[in-house]
Order: sequence, then C-alpha cells, then structure tokens
Amino acid sequence: MVSILDYSNEAKFNIKAVSLKTDIQAVTIRAWERRYALLEPQRGGNGYRLYSERDIALLTWVKKQVDGGISISSVAAELKTAIEKERWPEAVLTDKGPVASRHNRVHDNKTLAQQLATALLRSDERMAADIFGEALGNAQLIPLFEEILTPVLVEIGERWERGEISVATEHFASYLIQGKVEAIYHSLPLHPSGPKVMLGCAPDELHEIGSLMFATLLRDAGYRVEFLGPDLPLKDLAVYAGEEKPRLLIVAATILEPAYSLIEFPALLAKLKQQPVFAFGGAAFGREPGLSEKVAGIYLGATLAKSLAKVKSLVPLRGLS
Repeated sequence: MVSILDYSNEAKFNIKAVSLKTDIQAVTIRAWERRYALLEPQRGGNGYRLYSERDIALLTWVKKQVDGGISISSVAAELKTAIEKERWPEAVLTDKGPVASRHNRVHDNKTLAQQLATALLRSDERMAADIFGEALGNAQLIPLFEEILTPVLVEIGERWERGEISVATEHFASYLIQGKVEAIYHSLPLHPSGPKVMLGCAPDELHEIGSLMFATLLRDAGYRVEFLGPDLPLKDLAVYAGEEKPRLLIVAATILEPAYSLIEFPALLAKLKQQPVFAFGGAAFGREPGLSEKVAGIYLGATLAKSLAKVKSLVPLRGLS
C-alpha cells in the first residue's frame, strides 16, 4: 500500500464532496479541524474551504481508527507524531476515495497496484484498463504479475472474504485481470521449436489466473506452451500427456483438496511409455508445510520468479529466446 503522503495536495474539493467521499458528516470534519487541527484546508476565491486528495485520504484513515474504537484525541495525537517523524500512515483503500498520484512522479508498482485496486472496487473498467496499460508499460512481466496484479487479487479476495464487497465486484475484478493476462499470453510468439511445456490446474481447481500468468512467463521465455486451464481430470490429463508428449507437465493448485489429489498423479504418469517431467506448484503448497514432500514430483517454488528459474534448470532452452 501507499502512504497518505503519496496523494496530491492540490486543493480542489469542497466540504460536501469530501463528506461524500469519506462518509464523514461536514459538521464532524469542521469539528476535527477546529479541535484537533487535523486539516488545514485552503480557501477558494469564494471563501469556501477546499480540500485535497491527501486530506480525503487522511480523513479516511482517521475514520477507520475511530470506527475501530480509538478515541479521536488519541488518533489525532498519533497522527501528529507520525507526521512530525515523517512516517505518514498507510492509506486506506476505499471504493470512494481518491487515487494516489505520487505528485506526478513515475509511478512505482505499489502505487499502480493501489490505483488498479481502487478502479476495480469502483467497477470502473475504463480506469482499470488505463492503469493496467500504464503498469504494462512500466514493468516487466514478473514485476507486473508479482508486484501489481497478485497483490490486487489478494486485496480483492480478502475484501470479499470479509464481506466488504459483493461477489459481483470480486468476479468483475478477477475476470478483468484474467482477460488482460490472456491478451498478453496470446500476443506472444508460439515458439514451435522450443521445448514443449503443458500447464493446467488440478481437479476442482477453478482459480486459473496464477497458472495463466506462469504460462505467459514460460511462453515469453521461449517455451512452446500449451495452457489447459482449470479443473483437469487427472486420468484424462495423463492420457493427453501420453499423446502430446510434452517435455514438462505442470499442475497447479491454490486450495488443499485439489493439491492432495496430485499425490496419486505420478502413478498415472508411470504407465506412459514416454513420461514427461512432472512438476507442480501453487499457493496450496505454501499453506501446508510438508505437503509438497508428499507429491512425487518437483515443487517449483513459492513465487513466479523462482518457478521460472526452476523450469529453466529442468528443461534448458538451449539458446532459444
């Protein structure tokens, strides 16, 4: 997340707009200004108070602390101390608040992630597309996936689990990001002479975005990738691998039950005349220590970068780009 300091200090919102964006009554905002000097609004040509995006972010943070049971006097004192020490609090992400601007500096990945999450929470497809385009232009694929898209997906998922957003909002965000990653995947060359890698998700595993990101990285690296998507029956997958003969077969799982089903998969592959190298990965193996040791395959690692490096060691590209 970005800090409150990362928001623009340009005064342009009247108190009614600030009240709507923060869900704080105007009378309360004025009282906090007067009693605790939380804000120093500027005055417009007509003499009315004008507030900045930073003011809105600050008020949103204050409201969250007060709603959590901390007295406004304690919150104001904590904020004053933090600002004096140049340790501004982290901004609170909302679906009404402003987007951090970094004062027109080049956006870092944390800022872009926060902006993208804000756009998705607002169900603002145009804004999300613009921010994604900027992120794609500023970052290589691994940072784009690991430092921007994955944190956004985690943020959206956690908000849904806490009941802060609807299923519809979560689906909108997930499918928009998935569509953008699919577009990157299909825009990359096929590498017909590269080592063939087959990649998909375990049975009953419906979360395919992480696997799709990894398939994109593999294709970008020079592998001939065949992405098979979610919920693959293992018997069918083994038969298909026997027909297609990939050098490497990767199966991913983000939840435990699909991950446990992979324990039996190597026995199915052992029946093939030409067995591929079998590897696996996904968030499920990070949640339960020791689970990766129960699967007779090669665990790729906890991050996309580590997994890509592992694949390159297992199946070298031999100079292909």
